[in-house]
Amino acid sequence: MKKNTIIDINQLSKIYKLYDEPVDRLKEAINPFKKKYHKDFYALQNISFTIEKGEIVGIIGRNGSGKSTLLKIITGVLTANSGYVNVNGKISAILELGAGFNPELTGVENIYLNTYINGLDKKEIDKKIDEIIEFSELGTFIHQPLKTYSSGMKARLGFAVAINVEPDILIVDEALAVGDAAFQRKCFSKMEEIKEAGVTILFVSHSAESIVSLCSRAIWLSNGEKVIEGEPKLVTGLYMKNSNKKEINKKNVINEFEKLKVQIEKKDVNKPKKIDNLIENNFNKAIKPKSTISYEENGAKIDNVVIRDENDIKVNILYTGNVYRYCYDVIYQDDFENVRLGMVIKTTKGIPLVAGQYPYNKTKNGIKVKKNQSYKMVWEFKCMFGEGNYFTNCGTFDIKTQTQLHRITDSYMFKVVKKTKDVNAGIVTLLENGTLNEL
Repeated sequence: MKKNTIIDINQLSKIYKLYDEPVDRLKEAINPFKKKYHKDFYALQNISFTIEKGEIVGIIGRNGSGKSTLLKIITGVLTANSGYVNVNGKISAILELGAGFNPELTGVENIYLNTYINGLDKKEIDKKIDEIIEFSELGTFIHQPLKTYSSGMKARLGFAVAINVEPDILIVDEALAVGDAAFQRKCFSKMEEIKEAGVTILFVSHSAESIVSLCSRAIWLSNGEKVIEGEPKLVTGLYMKNSNKKEINKKNVINEFEKLKVQIEKKDVNKPKKIDNLIENNFNKAIKPKSTISYEENGAKIDNVVIRDENDIKVNILYTGNVYRYCYDVIYQDDFENVRLGMVIKTTKGIPLVAGQYPYNKTKNGIKVKKNQSYKMVWEFKCMFGEGNYFTNCGTFDIKTQTQLHRITDSYMFKVVKKTKDVNAGIVTLLENGTLNEL
């Protein structure tokens, strides 16, 4: 294993024997001819990857894809049938709610038990106990038996213990999904903090946004196999594109992934030294998305995605306070009685800032569209974003059949430039909406 490699996984497989009837297990055991009564189920099949010290790696995949099985093998809870895992460092893991805890013991007693298992002696635990209790926010419940805890309280206790044993590797398996929003944000902040301290984090989540914002690399598992791994935005984007399919074409996904990687990594040798040479009428040819993912056309096709200024000029350099129009064309390939169109503006990390839908109403009704008829969707907005780069999504949806007709992620990219007199301290600024009243 290389010096900086902290987790090395090679050709890892985990097989379970599935029997149609419980008695078949006995039949197989006593059969003199060793006849098989089971079917092999590959929870994991030939998984290989390495993780370097200090990396934050996200694992995404549908339920049953093998994520939890992989983590249990890494932590030693399960044994693989073939392949190997080498771990160079102390692991602290949150695999399941209440895992490693005794339901009859109180929260405090479980802290001592769990941290002792993780290698801390009583003196070290005594020094950390107050910090763990404070982080858990359990109050007087910390002295109650664990069996009286809700799932959210177990998550609080589990995470508080896991991050305070000073691990080399922190493994989190979707346990935070049950916590409230404020505690989740607190946990993510803590993970970002220990990331800066050089702790390696393996993070399993169904949230593409969480993986993109937190991780430096992502791995997509499906049916026990690794599909792709690499830049989180691309991996999660392709995962979301294929998430509703019963079966994915792994070869097609890999081909699309490789093409997107080339687009991002490709260097334009003819690119002028001065970027200003590419700017004309607030449009910079160099500002364009390289991670665009167009979903399959399923009754509609979106095209000509663009942002225009008040003079109807195509732009991708926007100024705070100015009004713009985000536009795209849609042609429908059939008659639809009830469709809706949508858009999102998001950060480079994929965090949605603004979303819109048309028609916008409190009912579930959409609009009627005709076959082979082209439509232009226009969203007018005032630019209230901080300086930086932003991406857009767009899509159209059939409400009646609950079907995505077409969707494009990272469909357009733009840069926001602050006006000289504008005061901007956040991603989104309320430029003119404040009031001051005498009390």
